Amino acid sequence: MGQGFLRTAGLVVAAGAVVVVLAVLVVNRVVWRGRDVLDRRLLLEYCDIMESRYGQKWAVTNWVQRVDVQSNGDVRQRISFSIVVLCDFLDFCTFHDAINWAWPRRYQRRVKAHVRSVEVGGEGGTRFDFTSSWLDLRRLRMVVHLNQAAPRGSEVHFSVDLFWPAKCRPLMRGRGPDSFLVSFAEPVPFAQYVITLPVGERASFDRIGASQGAGEHALVSAVNASGQFEITLTVRDVPAYQKFGVRLDLA
Repeated sequence: MGQGFLRTAGLVVAAGAVVVVLAVLVVNRVVWRGRDVLDRRLLLEYCDIMESRYGQKWAVTNWVQRVDVQSNGDVRQRISFSIVVLCDFLDFCTFHDAINWAWPRRYQRRVKAHVRSVEVGGEGGTRFDFTSSWLDLRRLRMVVHLNQAAPRGSEVHFSVDLFWPAKCRPLMRGRGPDSFLVSFAEPVPFAQYVITLPVGERASFDRIGASQGAGEHALVSAVNASGQFEITLTVRDVPAYQKFGVRLDLA
């Protein structure tokens, strides 16, 4: 009887110790997550200071954004773009992406990103460090840190892979159309937006903004080699601060 009591008491103490350890781990996780958010905020503030004080400035010369919409509404996209440096030395550049519906905050942790240099002739393909932050529930800001400062007039080429959980869920569930938009702070000579739907899906579509002051532009659709319906908008001489893109509605 005494041994049974001691065994039970030992189990209770062990269970209590496990609970305490788990509680400490949870608290530490919350604390470190808070520190991570603070570190990101401070780093981005310092980048903003550098940009305003030392003139970190660049212009996009070429932009190709490919969006692959999954049947469950998840989105995988690759953005390939080139910039030319307009300041004495450029240490970082910034771009934004966004979502168009009341996206649950819990999905923010599941957004994944990878940034690399573009491989040309066997050279390139290495990773860039980046810092990301949420401007609000729907808008993501990414600051890409160059491996070394780029001098005035030089070009830098990036390839960004992004995974967005449920980004197009309302569209894929037939709840209404969705818009795929982009804009730039400087005029852009060439930009292209390619949207691919799951096999068996079709969509109605309209261009947005491309006819308002832009140069040559074309909007076409086709079924690609994988059997997916694909919409491509190509625009040349995109004006600064003008949104353009495609509005989709499942047929």
